[in-house]
Amino acid sequence: MQLGNRFFRSEILIFAIAMDTYRTIEAPSEAKVVVKKSTFLGFAHPIDSEAEAESLIRDYRKRFYDARHVCYAYKVGSEETEVAKSSDNGEPSGTAGRPMMSAIHNAGLTNVLIVAVRYFGGILLGTPGLIAAYREAASEALDAATVVSRTREQQATLIFDYAAMNSVMKLLKQHAARVISQQTDLRCTLIVSAPLSVMATLLPQLQKAGATVQ
Repeated sequence: MQLGNRFFRSEILIFAIAMDTYRTIEAPSEAKVVVKKSTFLGFAHPIDSEAEAESLIRDYRKRFYDARHVCYAYKVGSEETEVAKSSDNGEPSGTAGRPMMSAIHNAGLTNVLIVAVRYFGGILLGTPGLIAAYREAASEALDAATVVSRTREQQATLIFDYAAMNSVMKLLKQHAARVISQQTDLRCTLIVSAPLSVMATLLPQLQKAGATVQ
């Protein structure tokens, strides 16, 4: 029974570590696809928030104001807070945003935005042709990028009496948590950051040490 419990705890630890990391792209990348005289420009960006994605989309629509369509797909956030959105921007429903999102899923990525700009070449591609073209533009933009693993962290604000400083700092050091900002007085305030699985263990210990967690 004890052996089984040790295996069970190991599985929990491995799962928690896996939740801390995610795959995204290191830097923006782009690709160009031409299908029956229509030009598809694919752009891939790493993103950290929905607001950043929406800002980039607005920039692309201003930059390529003369294009027939500026479509997009993006996914950002952890499993609990994940946001996934896409737009066909006037193309037939499901022919642009959805295949671009499929390219993100198939690559096993998150925190990624893909924008595809289409300059119409005068020849209709039909639903299968559009789906294939947008998927190819997205996939080639991602293929041109370098995939990296990132650590998903959580921030917390700690408030405690100065008398608890040694205990709090000892716990932070033990768990390799980063101190982002610090205000020290009779009443101390720290903003700290650590991987999600570390925070799950660390925060209850900090509270026992006298810190209020916000």
